[in-house]
Amino acid sequence: MARILSIEVGLSQVRVAEMEQKGKKCRMRTCFRFATPQGAVEDGYIRDTQSLGDMLKHELAGRKIKTKKVSYVVASSRVASREVRLPFVKQNRIQSIIEANATDYFPIDITKYIMSYSIVDVEQKDAEKQYHLMVYASPKSISAAYQELSVNAGLTMTRLDYIGDSIYNAIKEEYNEGTHILVKIEEKNTLITIVNEGELALQRNLNYGIDNAVETVRMYPVFGKNLDFETAIDVLCAKSCIRKSLDMPPEENEPADTDQFVREARREVTESLRYLVGNISRIMDYYISRNSDADFASIMCCGLGAEVKGLPELLTNELGQRVIVLESLKDFELPRDDMESSMAVYTAVAGSMKSTVNLMEKVTKKEKEAAESLRGAFLVFGVGLVSALVLAGAGVAVRMYQEKEQDRLYQRIEEEKSIEQIYDAYNSAKEQYDNFQVMYQYTNTPNEGLVAFIEEMEEKMPSNITVETFSSTGTQVSFSMRVTSKAEAANTLLQLRTFESLSSVTTTGIDESEDGTVSMSVTCSYSEPAPLESGLS
Repeated sequence: MARILSIEVGLSQVRVAEMEQKGKKCRMRTCFRFATPQGAVEDGYIRDTQSLGDMLKHELAGRKIKTKKVSYVVASSRVASREVRLPFVKQNRIQSIIEANATDYFPIDITKYIMSYSIVDVEQKDAEKQYHLMVYASPKSISAAYQELSVNAGLTMTRLDYIGDSIYNAIKEEYNEGTHILVKIEEKNTLITIVNEGELALQRNLNYGIDNAVETVRMYPVFGKNLDFETAIDVLCAKSCIRKSLDMPPEENEPADTDQFVREARREVTESLRYLVGNISRIMDYYISRNSDADFASIMCCGLGAEVKGLPELLTNELGQRVIVLESLKDFELPRDDMESSMAVYTAVAGSMKSTVNLMEKVTKKEKEAAESLRGAFLVFGVGLVSALVLAGAGVAVRMYQEKEQDRLYQRIEEEKSIEQIYDAYNSAKEQYDNFQVMYQYTNTPNEGLVAFIEEMEEKMPSNITVETFSSTGTQVSFSMRVTSKAEAANTLLQLRTFESLSSVTTTGIDESEDGTVSMSVTCSYSEPAPLESGLS
């Protein structure tokens, strides 16, 4: 198989691997990573495609990598996923069936999303086979951003994979017996994948990562003064900034000569990881509560968090089971001449080679339409040619008639010349209106829809809802909340969809805690501001 670049664009790092597949084996010929420009990426969406594209092009040229085809791995809360069962039909019909029933799977405007799927298993039910699928829906804007990145980097995009499917494909052969957990810890999110007998049993994305620990390191001068985000990550990976346990007294696990300031700093860094550890434990308990005979054969971690010194040991002590760093995968090889590369870092880019998910906007349909347009053009040309020959046969009579008609029209134009002034005045007014419309659009502030949304929240939402996280962009507001029951969660979603300030409301699913409360993450898009009223007709 020809070589291909597999790239994971993260919040702080871009991971690149030049891959080559031979049979079932996939080998990285080269792999490297570099810092993502600040502010270039937000929740998987590339905001600055030009800067990142130029940097990627420079990094590839510096390593003399000439491979142009590229496959990306995207991690974003904007990508929705759902388990689906379908009748056992021909595989070439699955995509069309999914697209036809998309609105039953996701409460979204399907025209703005790209659908894809992966086959988890073929199940036998009541003497009939059926597909067990994971269906994904990704905004077309994400695909467009990655297309722009590829153009700016001088690459040809062939596929856009989802992080969850890529991770599963990396480890499913490795974990074909027993129940295993892989925890991929990154800057602001953590992906937990549970595999049972080689099949995907549970996959959850947490809105917690190591970013709080990084910011805590930056706050304490004992780790270094005026540290930027990247340098603080390096400190976390190189120095012992984390204690062995969340609640263990410092004197029990630190050297006697450690001064008070260092002990206090380590305590705060460890405390910043409490929500991360607690939520990993909660997912494990959730799975065990629904699978009483579950016994985890192994817990491994990968991603940026796997490089944080002391984090696997902290997880081991808090989860009550040994947590180790993923060092190798059965069907994947690291570069033979690169001893510093870690499979834990490149798990997603490696697994993408075996993934079947493609969230890239397809061009084949557009090419087909273009071909049909070309055939239509030839048909029109042929008809025109025949018509021209017919007209040429009657050329003399037609010419005489046209000359007379021309004289008549010139006379009419002269008589109606005053209309030109009215037409010019209309064009001038229309141009001014278009300018005012552009100026009006600039008055739309990024948070223009936020005030209306919060006012509707206060007016319509029940008082017993607890909002745990909340963030707003120029077009969307995302928050997680906890309610007392599933019925309350459903009622809350229905109420949100009545908001005049919102155009769409989506959720990635709900999680029920042992105490009966339900948490869910919701993403809402603001309604478009009303356009400037026109007096022109």
